[in-house]
Amino acid sequence: MSIDVAVSPTIFINSDYNVLYRLNKVPVKAIAFDVWNTLLDIGVVFNQIAYIVSNRFSSDIYKVAKCIAKAYSYAKKLRRYSDIDGLQIIFESQKILANTINVDIDELLNIIDEAFKTVDINKLLFNDVLETLKILKRLDFKIGIIGNTVFWNSSYTKKILKQLGVLNYIDTALFSDELRINKPDKKIFLEFSKAIGIEPEYIAYVGDSIVEDVGGALSASMKAIYIDRSREKKIILGDLGIAIITNLLEVIDAIEEF
Repeated sequence: MSIDVAVSPTIFINSDYNVLYRLNKVPVKAIAFDVWNTLLDIGVVFNQIAYIVSNRFSSDIYKVAKCIAKAYSYAKKLRRYSDIDGLQIIFESQKILANTINVDIDELLNIIDEAFKTVDINKLLFNDVLETLKILKRLDFKIGIIGNTVFWNSSYTKKILKQLGVLNYIDTALFSDELRINKPDKKIFLEFSKAIGIEPEYIAYVGDSIVEDVGGALSASMKAIYIDRSREKKIILGDLGIAIITNLLEVIDAIEEF
């Protein structure tokens, strides 16, 4: 004897309607930025250092510039892959740079100081920065900075940001030498969340490093926006909270889709 059992039809969710995404989507309330090569062009400072060194020691400016780039690359690897903290990395990176350009530490500190006193600060600021910050502030977002340090302490960076008017838009700024925590350690991102009073999932972080900025932000449950001004087209994966942008103004597009 056969028994007929009524079976409810299987209902498949339309792939265009991601239920989990809709349930978990949270609005962005704050945006934080990396500094060097996101807001300010570190190459301008490096060029000024190379110019001073070449003038003082009658050396080839292009060779000096290559030495600085080599030292920077090595220092970033040390910062990422060792247990060195955000303050120690300054001293260690200074040793690396001094050795690479063949000067002693005192001479290097003098060169760095002169570089910041003589550099054209208007060349440091990317031309999309202030307009982006103005729009974000008008839209009532909290705005912050989470910055790493290398070669010089954050007091130089903060002074430049203040002179350029960037700090007028900033609610909270944290630097690795002050907290002794380097990006991509999620602790510095969580410290920022605590300082600005907004949970990490409501914060989008913008930076130019996949490892230090995107990796660090995602590990702390923040949204991550990677800026690459050499790209031609932005990519926004709203359901993943990840975006790649070609200029800072596209931050607006990214957070609208997060």
